[in-house]
Amino acid sequence: MTDEELVRRWKQGDMQAFDELYTRYKDDAYRVACLVTGNCSDGEDLTQEAFVTCAQSISSLRDGSKFRPWLLKTLTRLAWKYCRKKRRETPEAELIGTGQEESALSAVLRTDEQKRLYNALYTLDEKRRTAVILYYYNELSVHEIAEATGVIEGTVKSRLFSARRHLRQALTDNTEEAKEAVNHG
Repeated sequence: MTDEELVRRWKQGDMQAFDELYTRYKDDAYRVACLVTGNCSDGEDLTQEAFVTCAQSISSLRDGSKFRPWLLKTLTRLAWKYCRKKRRETPEAELIGTGQEESALSAVLRTDEQKRLYNALYTLDEKRRTAVILYYYNELSVHEIAEATGVIEGTVKSRLFSARRHLRQALTDNTEEAKEAVNHG
């Protein structure tokens, strides 16, 4: 069943349609929320908050086929608001998880290189970080990111270009520091 059909049924009071949309997009939304905020617990809360916000304003969604970008736009704005409000760092251990359980992000953070990339990602402001997350981790197109964030495609391209340049520099700096530490250690 398409998003458009599910949204139409949801608007008519069919809560199974809502459940289907939730099941379809909760993992993508959670990944975005965790990566933007840097905190899995807050990512879970923001994912739920985004779905609640969408549920409360479902009547305002005119084109049901645009549910996913609408959800992601709602989520990214909530995450940006959270980031501006909290302005805090989360210990990497919280994102990686402990013991036998594997958090949603631990798969992303398995190697040292991935950890360095993750750390570099958090040196970006939340708007550039969101563009990178949506493009590389959720595999959205520039057009879809523009819809999800409420900006024009040129702005998305600019944010991605700037983020890539910044990440390249941050990763190069980290590599040089690591080499220097080994040589002097």
